[in-house]
Amino acid sequence: MDYYSPLARATRIAIYVLAVTVPVVIALAVVGTTPYLLDKVPERHRDTVAAIGEGAVRLSGGNGGIFRAGDARAVDTTIPGAPVPLRGEWSPRRPEDFPPPAGLVEGVDYAVETTDDGYLAHWPCEQEIPVRSFDGPPGSETDLAWAVDTLAFSSGLPLRYTGPGAPGEKEAEGAISVTYGDHPDFHGTDVAGVGGVAIWPRGLVLQGSVTLRREHISPLAGDAWTRSLTLHELMHALGVTHAVPYGPEVMAERPGHQPQVLLGYGDRFALHMVGCH
Repeated sequence: MDYYSPLARATRIAIYVLAVTVPVVIALAVVGTTPYLLDKVPERHRDTVAAIGEGAVRLSGGNGGIFRAGDARAVDTTIPGAPVPLRGEWSPRRPEDFPPPAGLVEGVDYAVETTDDGYLAHWPCEQEIPVRSFDGPPGSETDLAWAVDTLAFSSGLPLRYTGPGAPGEKEAEGAISVTYGDHPDFHGTDVAGVGGVAIWPRGLVLQGSVTLRREHISPLAGDAWTRSLTLHELMHALGVTHAVPYGPEVMAERPGHQPQVLLGYGDRFALHMVGCH
């Protein structure tokens, strides 16, 4: 090739442009996928930088691609002590990315947990999420294992019941703790259980907890009320919130006369939103 030919000059210009723009795009992608750094971006540019970060994650192929880290348990130094999901394993989602099927109404048939800035709360998909029980009464373990398996199948989340937990594992990061005992919300009310998630910036969930009233747990495995209650509170620990009272969903704010043990249409769609299918 003639060094002084028009083609050579065009090639040199293209190389210079790439040498400048590629590092800039990579830097913006890193900032856009790091909550701590993103918070330092001026607000008027934050959505644009976040979009570049999300685009980079999508271009990585959904399973890590070129952005995948070598260590599955890498530590995020921006949030002390928090494990960082691998690129492609977790990325921010927004509820508007999941238009409901015909016949389902958000806030009526289903609802999900969101952050103040509009991100969907959800767990990573590629690291096992152990579910551990604490102080479980007789008969509870079978129904808890059934509920975990049901939700793992329906959501695609890597949930696994691992049995009773050790004292130091209670409320552990990266897991769901199910405690049978007292809770402040039970005092002076007919509330039978509570559940929820701990949410990091942009909707990343790394911890879930459930507390169930022991007196509402049947000693006979397979009891419909126990199963319905356990499913309901575990779904809270996945980021699903209440449907309308007395509706045909497990997540109805108030259960009907017959406890619901089969996931409703709205339940299944909410689990799709927060899940891995």
